[in-house]
Amino acid sequence: MKTLSKTAQAILDTLADLAEQNGGYLKLDNGGSGIMPVSVEHIAPHLMAVAHYGEQNGDLMADPDMTFYRPKKGGAWIPASFQNDYMGVYQEALIFGDDGRPVQYRPRLLADLCSFTTTWMRNIKQQQHLEVTQHGKTTPENG
Repeated sequence: MKTLSKTAQAILDTLADLAEQNGGYLKLDNGGSGIMPVSVEHIAPHLMAVAHYGEQNGDLMADPDMTFYRPKKGGAWIPASFQNDYMGVYQEALIFGDDGRPVQYRPRLLADLCSFTTTWMRNIKQQQHLEVTQHGKTTPENG
């Protein structure tokens, strides 16, 4: 199974920690003009959503909205779904059973979402001037 890069994992860990410190939700808007804010929300046990939202005809539009699954605290994040409302796309890389655990995955889509997530998380880190902690060490915002 394809996994996220260490950099993407560290950025997602940082976003998850910041959201947890804020009651399970966070909106980062440090990018200034022209940079979309990032919304982070713990939506269920082991699931976190990370999204950019735009507006079209008064409706919020995901651009994109991804969910990430982490089987255990401190474990690796796995991309579960991808949605982009402007493109009319919704994809699930992980299929969940009634107990909230993955029962199936789509390897090719998972690999694509891992690649996208690595690039996206690096962009979020840079655009939002996010300081990321990796194993107790803070990495510079341009690192």
